[in-house]
Parts: sequence; C-alpha cells; structure tokens
Amino acid sequence: MGIIREGLLLAFAGVFFACNQDVPEQKAAPAAVEKIAPQKVEPKPNVKTIPFPVPMVYRDERVQPPPVDTVAADTLEPESSAEVSSPVSSEVSSVAQMSSSSKAKVARVVPEESSSSEAEPPAPVYCENVPAGMLCDKRDGQMYRLVAIGSQVWMAQNLNYHAEGSWCYENKKSNCNVYGRLYSWMTAMALPAQYAKESAGALLKGEHQGVCPEGSHMPTSADMKALLDYMKKNNKHEKENSGTLLKMKFSWKQSEEWPEGTDRFGFGAMAAGFRNAKGDFREMGKDADFWVAEESKTPSHAPYWNLYYDNDEFLGDYSKNKQYAYSVRCLKNKKKDH
Repeated sequence: MGIIREGLLLAFAGVFFACNQDVPEQKAAPAAVEKIAPQKVEPKPNVKTIPFPVPMVYRDERVQPPPVDTVAADTLEPESSAEVSSPVSSEVSSVAQMSSSSKAKVARVVPEESSSSEAEPPAPVYCENVPAGMLCDKRDGQMYRLVAIGSQVWMAQNLNYHAEGSWCYENKKSNCNVYGRLYSWMTAMALPAQYAKESAGALLKGEHQGVCPEGSHMPTSADMKALLDYMKKNNKHEKENSGTLLKMKFSWKQSEEWPEGTDRFGFGAMAAGFRNAKGDFREMGKDADFWVAEESKTPSHAPYWNLYYDNDEFLGDYSKNKQYAYSVRCLKNKKKDH
C-alpha cells in the first residue's frame, strides 16, 4: 500500500508541474506595410523674373465691387427687404418680397417694369485705405509708387491709365503692365484732337492736371529743371550725371561709352520707347521720353524731355509732333496754404 500511495503522489506531482510550465509567447505577425507610391514631382516652370525692384504698376486688389446679394429669401424681413443696398436680380427680389409679405398675409405685387430689368450694380469704390507712399488713381484703382526728390513728389512709375489716344508698346498689355502707356500730347493734356494742329497755350495754366490722377498734374520744363538742380546739388557721385542718376539698371541696353543707370534718387526711369505719328513703335530698351505741359512755337509740336541709353544726361531741348506718343510722369500737387 505504501508503494502504491507513493506512486500516486509522484504521478500527481508530475501532472501539476507540467500544467504550470510557462508557455512561450507567440510573436505577433508583423503588420503589413502599406506601400506608398512615390509622388511625382512636377518640374518647376522656367519663369523669367524681373530683378528687384520691379517697376510694375500696382493695382489695389483689395478693392472689389459689391457682390450680388445671395441671402436666402426667407431670411429677409419685410422692413429690410427694401433696404438691401446690394444689387438683387428681379427674380430674387420677387421671391423675397412674396416670402416676407406672407408673414403679414399680404402679397405685395412687384411692378412689371421693375421685374423686367435688373438694377445696375453701383460703381466700384477705389482708393480706400491707400498705403503710405502710394498714389491711387480713383478712375481705375491702379496705384503708383511716390518718391520725394527735394520739394517735389513724383510718381516713381509711368502712368498706365487707359485713355483714348494712348497705347501699349506694340499693342501688348504685358508692356503696359511694366512700362505704362504711351500718350499723344493731346491725350496727355486731356485736350480734344483739334489741338494736334491748334495752339492750346491759353489752356495750360497753373498745375495742369491733364491725364494725371486726381491730386497730381503734368510737369513743366521748369519742374524738370528743378529736378535736375536738386540732383546736381545733392549728388555724391561725381562721375554720374543726371541721366545715369535717373535711369534704372533694368530695361536699358548697355552702352559701351556710358555707365549703367543707378537710380540714386528713386525716379525709376525705364526705356519704354515711343510711338511715332505713323503708328510705329520704336526704341524700347534705348529711349525714354516724357511730355511736359507746354507747346513749341509751331502749334503742331510740343516739347519733351529725353533719356537715351547712349547718353548720360537728361535733356529737354527737343520738340516733336503732338501725335507722337510718349510716357507720362505726374507730379503730386503742392499743398496750398489756406
């Protein structure tokens, strides 16, 4: 009996020991790795950029015409439906009025004449919150950099206002965006075409606005001379004459004899070229010409000031047919003492 009991105890102990052995941990199968297709990298376009500072004509993109009212008809109260200032189409207006009037159980009838035509949208409002150092043209919202040179405040870019009797070089808008427009003398002075051959001297008095934006005017030869005098008195670079001081390095053909433009005073003159009386565009890259509010002794001609790539002076001893088209630079009006 003792032997049998002992054998049973040994067998029980073996079973107990086997049940308590540590079971080896099973390693989790590795998660499937999601294969991500490599993204196709598009090559960057080879865009030719203009070196800084870019003498572009700036437009105030913040200024937008009022949007068409798209408020749901059932949100309009009877009192406010007639006070909405934004333009609303006749269809939306009719639905709004019928929906709002249903609350009072009175159906207001829209007159036939008002439903047959849409109200004209109000003219866009330009030139609000204009940044300092900029002149904004209220006619089209374009903005121009200003530069103070002595007691004068000049537009530091050529005018780009689209007026009848003005052109983009080679009739390409891209040229206007950089160089501004080219104006006949009559357009620059905002005078009728009859003055192409008639004298308008009696009309050119004081600060003649001409085609310039409100608050500015066309320069005279006296204004150009005042610009030259200030530069000569304040020029710290003896080897640089007036033409070099006014020209930008950008846009000008390089001369073997004269130095590149330095634009020391921020005037930013570019070689915009011109349009002759026959309608041919000439000299972009070589020449810049600016009309002044004056006439020559011959009524069909007017004086202008010139910069040329192969000359380092700004000269005004020239006169040309009024039907030529040159650049326009405007001067800010002087504040008058009251």
